[in-house]
Amino acid sequence: MINAGKYNKKIEILGIKPAKDKGGFKKDEEYIVLKTYASIKTTRGYTLIQNDSDFEKAYTNFTIRYPQVNISRDMIIKYNSKTYTIEYLNDIDAIADSFQVTLFFQIIN
Repeated sequence: MINAGKYNKKIEILGIKPAKDKGGFKKDEEYIVLKTYASIKTTRGYTLIQNDSDFEKAYTNFTIRYPQVNISRDMIIKYNSKTYTIEYLNDIDAIADSFQVTLFFQIIN
């Protein structure tokens, strides 16, 4: 059992659906699937300098209470003005109490 006080970071899980802009061009449109609180832990990360640009990668675990909606790998998570892609979904205690999402975050400056 996880201490409920650890779920102290507000996150948004967003789905992406295809849409068209005013000019008729294809663009992706984000919609909110779930707003919830999470426990967040960065597991590993590194910075590379390639071709005079900074390149950062980080893997972060987001643990949330088991949601009433389905979450899939094609969704994204917004937290602290950053966008994370979902790499792995895991029911951490197999009793539908908590749900762990391993995410990949990449910054290219």
